[in-house]
Amino acid sequence: MWSEIVALCMDYSGNGLAVGLFFVSFVYLMIAEKEKSKRIILLYTTLATILLFLCPIFAKVIYSLMDDEIYYRILWLIPMSVVIAYAGIHVISRLPKNWMKVSGAVLGCVVIIITGDYVYDNPFFSAANNRFHVPQTVADVCDEMIIEGREVRAVVPSEMLAYVRQYTANVCMPYGRDLMVEVWITDNPLYDAMLERPVDCEKIAALAVEQSCHYIVLHESTEQAGNFEENGFHLKNTVDGYRIYLWDGADF
Repeated sequence: MWSEIVALCMDYSGNGLAVGLFFVSFVYLMIAEKEKSKRIILLYTTLATILLFLCPIFAKVIYSLMDDEIYYRILWLIPMSVVIAYAGIHVISRLPKNWMKVSGAVLGCVVIIITGDYVYDNPFFSAANNRFHVPQTVADVCDEMIIEGREVRAVVPSEMLAYVRQYTANVCMPYGRDLMVEVWITDNPLYDAMLERPVDCEKIAALAVEQSCHYIVLHESTEQAGNFEENGFHLKNTVDGYRIYLWDGADF
């Protein structure tokens, strides 16, 4: 059990610099912070969380009920950013000269920057295109499907699953992001059919109608066997390279 705990800690620590800065800040506050309420909120609860996470007995109980991904999230309860920020302010506010405080604030910012990584170097992050923080293509496709004053159901490809419901609650889906996470995977024939290449238009159309879906969304580059027009759907529009098919029996 201990090896699993250590592995999770290593994954959480990344390059180790931010965690190192946190522990330096934590030790400093343990020595310098005298106000009881702040010690309880910032230090004692943090220490209790760390000790609980490192306890093999506690880990064994949680692992028996859940899995490592859930146990990992206990680390999110550690207020690293708050402790580091408060320690920095605690130090800077006690400097005697204004120029020292300004220099200390600049130095603190530099240290924080050095201990981190540029987030957009990660291929899973990209600059936001809109206030919803979803790809603009998803927003455009959803806007084409939304019917004011009611919900619609849509079958969308896997690359859109994580974003549709984030953008709008007016577009419902017969399956969600859970199908993309290995430990959550459940059986869904419609999702499986959307992953096939070429996609079987007749099968997808039948399953979509069976699950009361008004729309089927598919990228125009996706290889298809058959077509949706012969299976109860018609092409409503093509948006950013995605074809949006509307069920002929839709009541709008």
